Amino acid sequence: MNSNRLLPNGFFGLLEDVHTDVSHEVERLEEAVHNLQFEGKASLGRNLKQIRATLHFFSSSLAKHIELEEKVLFPFLGSHIPKLEPVIHLLIAEHEDFKRNYEDLGLFLDSLSDQTSETDRGKMIKKIQETGTYVVYLLKNHLRVEDRGVYGVAEEELRGEEKKELEGAIVKFLGRS
Repeated sequence: MNSNRLLPNGFFGLLEDVHTDVSHEVERLEEAVHNLQFEGKASLGRNLKQIRATLHFFSSSLAKHIELEEKVLFPFLGSHIPKLEPVIHLLIAEHEDFKRNYEDLGLFLDSLSDQTSETDRGKMIKKIQETGTYVVYLLKNHLRVEDRGVYGVAEEELRGEEKKELEGAIVKFLGRS
């Protein structure tokens, strides 16, 4: 990655590209969770494998993106565009909610193999479906608010030198991580 310029359309393009990747994974998660209910045992292994793959993506790519937002982007925007502070607080709370539900989903997947009775397995699959569905809708809404709200407002309201300062902070952060 060129440290002078993240992308031709700047750092908001980089952030939006990550959101595009996350959106694709959210769609895969949504499909797998939906299929758990309607495809039954025949496709159980494939759907659980997809859910695990999505969780792996979340732990690798999305975790770093959240850290970038919370340590660099949000503090900068909160100090330069004060009207964004309430939305930023909401987004940080949603990050925490996502992390809790992400962990729960992983625990439910892990404990599924420990369930010996069909009734207990069915209950655990139901928990996976419910938690997975919640994560899907949380992330869809969250990405929309960030893209259209925070990123859009920041793109319009930050002055050129502020954008360069923020881009430099992002490059510095990415270089450390």
